[in-house]
Amino acid sequence: MTPVLYEVTATIHDRTILEDWERWMGGTHLADVVAAGATRGRLIRIDGPTATYVCQYEFASRGALDRYLVEHAPRLRAEGAALFEVEQVSYSRRTGDLLNDTAGN
Repeated sequence: MTPVLYEVTATIHDRTILEDWERWMGGTHLADVVAAGATRGRLIRIDGPTATYVCQYEFASRGALDRYLVEHAPRLRAEGAALFEVEQVSYSRRTGDLLNDTAGN
């Protein structure tokens, strides 16, 4: 099976929510996605003039990602929408097959 990456880019339009959003994403949401089927999750703050973040999740297979998207993603997205309004933060999503993963020691 080929691992699959699910990547969510978040753009924070209302800087007054930055700390709350980071705390929720890093402290709650990432763990919820892992509990719902991802094998790994990480939050990355992108350098630049805008408040942009990338959330990367790894799933063991395309089937595992598909199950997550059907069975868990609607509920977890709704939780985020209840906390942060669409005017405050926007999201884009993409997926891809993990072809190579090299780690140094």
